[in-house]
Amino acid sequence: MNPAARQLLGCIASSRAQLERQPLSDESVHAARKALKKARAALRLLRPGLGEALFRAENRALRDAGRCLSPLRDTKSQLDALAELRRRHPAKLRLAGLDALDAGLRAERVAARRKLELQLQSCLALLEPAGRADFARVDPSVLENGVRRVYSKGRKAFRQAGKAGTAEALHEWRKQVKYLHDALEALHGADAGKTAKIAKRADKLAERLGHDHDLAVLSQRERAPKKLRKLIAGRRKKLQKRALRLGEKLYRKRPRRVAARLS
Repeated sequence: MNPAARQLLGCIASSRAQLERQPLSDESVHAARKALKKARAALRLLRPGLGEALFRAENRALRDAGRCLSPLRDTKSQLDALAELRRRHPAKLRLAGLDALDAGLRAERVAARRKLELQLQSCLALLEPAGRADFARVDPSVLENGVRRVYSKGRKAFRQAGKAGTAEALHEWRKQVKYLHDALEALHGADAGKTAKIAKRADKLAERLGHDHDLAVLSQRERAPKKLRKLIAGRRKKLQKRALRLGEKLYRKRPRRVAARLS
């Protein structure tokens, strides 16, 4: 079995196992969501050998399953981002009136958990067809083209994020960076072998862009006070500057050359 197919099927099975654990915890939901993202990255490596119709059908199933989990995970991420800001700026935020924001996020988290529990069987059903196609028969020779495509899309998203600077463009770039990191893991294992440096940069970059996204969403909350938004703006500016600098290193080479090395 080619390595991308192995990761794809393994991650689908892992995600199902996490979601079938009772009671459903934040940790199991997070692990299931991460596994789905890795599965989608592996699917992108296999894309040249699957055909567009099959790729789109399988990708849609994995995407929709991930969307079932997003509301619960997103509220947890925003609460974590708020807690981090309070640790960074205890004096400035002590009297900022964050109680309403915090309470609102916690209420949404409870509602998101209840909704997920009601949708859980539908979510699990979405994962069933994703494992049926015979991905193992895809010729490993197509993986180089898959890597080139993943890297090329990330490079394009990097340029767009630098040009537009919007939260949406930055978030799209982050998704493409994660696909690259997880694709390398599929091909070379957790240590990424000869591509360890590229994988490490992608992982670090995705983390910075993830923090930026959580702060962007938190800043847009109706109950977010001006003082908090000002601190968020300053923090995001630093994160984006570091991310773009790291992106220059990650995406400075031509896709074809990188693909030949990575695959």
